[in-house]
Amino acid sequence: MKLPQTYAEALTLSMSLVDFERGSRIPDHHTFHLERMNLLLDEIGNPQNSIPSVHIAGTKGKGSTSAMVTSILTASGYKTGLITSPHLHSVTERIRHGLEPITRLAFVDLVRDLWPCVEKVSCSGGFGGVTWFEFMIAASFYDFAKSRLGFMVVETGLGGRLDATNVILPQVSAITSISLDHTNILGDTVEEIAFEKGGIIKSGVPVVVSDQTEGVHDVLHAIAKKNQAQYIKVSDKYSVQSVFPDISGQTLSVRSDGRLRNFKLPLLGTHQIENAVVAIGIIDALKNNGYEIEEQSVIKGLEKIKWRARFDVLQVRSPTIIVDGAHNPYSMERFTETLANYATFERAIIIYGALSNHEMGDMLLALKKLPCVIVGVKSRHPKASHHSEIEEKCGDINLDYIRGFDDVSEGFIYAQSIARETDVIVGTGSLSVAAEIIENYENILPETYDSLL
Repeated sequence: MKLPQTYAEALTLSMSLVDFERGSRIPDHHTFHLERMNLLLDEIGNPQNSIPSVHIAGTKGKGSTSAMVTSILTASGYKTGLITSPHLHSVTERIRHGLEPITRLAFVDLVRDLWPCVEKVSCSGGFGGVTWFEFMIAASFYDFAKSRLGFMVVETGLGGRLDATNVILPQVSAITSISLDHTNILGDTVEEIAFEKGGIIKSGVPVVVSDQTEGVHDVLHAIAKKNQAQYIKVSDKYSVQSVFPDISGQTLSVRSDGRLRNFKLPLLGTHQIENAVVAIGIIDALKNNGYEIEEQSVIKGLEKIKWRARFDVLQVRSPTIIVDGAHNPYSMERFTETLANYATFERAIIIYGALSNHEMGDMLLALKKLPCVIVGVKSRHPKASHHSEIEEKCGDINLDYIRGFDDVSEGFIYAQSIARETDVIVGTGSLSVAAEIIENYENILPETYDSLL
């Protein structure tokens, strides 16, 4: 096969692999395994074993927490790689040095270097074709090792136990907030989902755990005990106060073991406070393991953190414009709470679009707490629900639906045309909606892909 010469060719070739994230077919989680991933890593020299790592799972907050840890490690002088998903505007965002995505040229080189190994494992490995997510994770490890980075922060994709990232032996594991999401794949209860997320806990490796329900803690603690892993429950070890919050950020005071850390966190919401404490817990666990991380780097890393589409204020006033990638009932509850606490407005114009595998009805129910009107949109994502379904769900719960659009940009333009100075315009329901509004507002050229079945 002719190897790609351009970014477009590399993108097309990589996306010829099976992609459960964008495809309409729902995978059978019982058929998931790590054998094919391990074969692929064997073929490329097991680069994941050459770099110390942090592994982070959870339903919500794992991306923000991963970014915070990366920002702190980078501020402390570590050349740090970051693996996250999904991306907003370009697949290169999934593989970062610090918080900066790799270049398109680097992505082309990754596809060219790894494709012979992908074909070999797919054709003769005995476990079927390598998936796109597996390729991207393997490419991340390969890139970090090739670039001689000193640390990597790895966010899981779906679940944890059978996730393609679960091939590393990290220095610290962490589990952020667990709630109901992807129930058709991971389980119908938070305890079942916790079992899948807890699969990243390794023998003898400390695990930092966010505030959870008692049932979730019971599941995770049992897994940690079985693995003789130190269980660090942040709600027991850290106390935190938030003062002087405004739309530019929130000033936090975090106390633990006689140490007080004061800093301003640019990310808003009580959930981001929880994520910041988990990030601090991870850093403290690394320090206890002998890694040198200066206190001023902890503060600097947290104060400089940028993570798009998480209560992302695009315009402060006249009207205020905010996007947030909330895509399940729990995250939508946190978003509505944050909006009510940090923004001043008379009416919220909600540009709403969801993916077909998410709990649309319960998310819209959370929005009923706001004085709002709904503008339904269908994003470019292959799994995006049609706005007529949003209209129907709004009708079921008596939520004020005013208009629908087949295009997010059209919905955004319409919302701006009807907005008063005292209104707030919000784009939410999925990361894809948030991303497309950012693209429209900031004139970012979107990266589009061929449709999948």
